[in-house]
Amino acid sequence: METQGIQSNTFHKKLAHLFYAVAMADRKMVIEEKRQIVAYVKKYWSHSFDKNDGKEVIYETMRELIQKQETSDNAFAVFTTYYQSQSEGFSKDLCLKIMEAADGIATSFSKRNKSELILLTKLHQLLFKSVD
Repeated sequence: METQGIQSNTFHKKLAHLFYAVAMADRKMVIEEKRQIVAYVKKYWSHSFDKNDGKEVIYETMRELIQKQETSDNAFAVFTTYYQSQSEGFSKDLCLKIMEAADGIATSFSKRNKSELILLTKLHQLLFKSVD
């Protein structure tokens, strides 16, 4: 799956929901979290050769979520539903990248708080319950 073909835009949109959920776990997004999101998107999800560049899809979706003032819980639920319907396409390597990015976002400002720890635990259980 590593974001191939028609799934690419959908994957990037759902990934943006996850990043937003992590950043908003404590009900506020600070500049350090935004910088971490940009860093991880650049590191793992900016290598695209089509006009619907993955990073732009992620950033546009994040802007929409911020504008709508979506809750962290709702954004995480969107990612969870997507993952559950597409889990066979998520390699262990992709899950590790997603977990690394989520943890990096959570620790970017004043370490992890309780809300972020709970969300990271849920994410870990989701991603690694069935991955070999």
